[in-house]
Amino acid sequence: MSQNVYQFIDLQRVDPPKKPLKIRKIEFVEIYEPFSEGQAKAQADRCLSCGNPYCEWKCPVHNYIPNWLKLANEGRIFEAAELSHQTNTLPEVCGRVCPQDRLCEGSCTLNDEFGAVTIGNIERYINDKAFEMGWRPDMSGVKQTGKKVAIIGAGPAGLACADVLTRNGVKAVVFDRHPEIGGLLTFGIPAFKLEKEVMTRRREIFTGMGIEFKLNTEVGRDVQLDDLLSDYDAVFLGVGTYQSMHGGLENEDADGVYAALPFLIANTKQLMGFGETRDEPFVSMEGKRVVVLGGGDTAMDCVRTSVRQGAKHVTCAYRRDEENMPGSRREVKNAREEG
Repeated sequence: MSQNVYQFIDLQRVDPPKKPLKIRKIEFVEIYEPFSEGQAKAQADRCLSCGNPYCEWKCPVHNYIPNWLKLANEGRIFEAAELSHQTNTLPEVCGRVCPQDRLCEGSCTLNDEFGAVTIGNIERYINDKAFEMGWRPDMSGVKQTGKKVAIIGAGPAGLACADVLTRNGVKAVVFDRHPEIGGLLTFGIPAFKLEKEVMTRRREIFTGMGIEFKLNTEVGRDVQLDDLLSDYDAVFLGVGTYQSMHGGLENEDADGVYAALPFLIANTKQLMGFGETRDEPFVSMEGKRVVVLGGGDTAMDCVRTSVRQGAKHVTCAYRRDEENMPGSRREVKNAREEG
């Protein structure tokens, strides 16, 4: 790290540049450009290496944040990637979509007066760069146990389970009804926040580790749970939370009222070329006046998706004030910028 103890004053927080607004509003691609090597090193150098790192404690998985910031600053990308994977199965995803302003960056010692360290963007840089340079998890020391586990669901929980089991010598076979891994990471989060190539690359990495995926396979239809229970040493259920919440409002089942998740999932599948299903029909907001009820990240995803579909006007309605909106402030800002 820098010998300048006032580096955080001399060098202010810098976020990656966003793509031009007129492009953002029509494209389903990530809006943030990646850090360059120089930017990542400089921003990582702002870390104070606190004796009691609040960023690490606020992180739900307690990532070793100051440690891999130091490695990133020193250009030791493979070591930084290895360290970030010790606590996180999908660090390149978390770097993109975690609400850092409410978690690690919100707890950064520098946050109030000098601007928090750009932890999320550096996490993204570390792992994207490591993958680009050929880094892959080292499985050479793993001793196979001869055990095998069926995992139902290829979302974050199922993938984390498969990752840990595989690293401990257990054969993991993952079943999912969708044509790609990721669950709501792939089909629920729009591509302007998480491009789908990220999860395609992750599937290739997991496959190289020895994880087996059986996609387009629905348990109960294509394979029976009783068969899995008899053929495997254990079965892990990671089926996710696809059931939408209802508001209990009058006429909420009327024509023109749509649940958020089916709307987002169908739009993503349409863009990926998978088509629509009866349960998740594609709905276009082109030329329509749209009201989105809610103030969380899913609501912002619906707002921004509607804008990109060509809606005539989009309004977000929330029962409390903006300060109490449960989603990321970054996403609220992006939604407002895009209209």
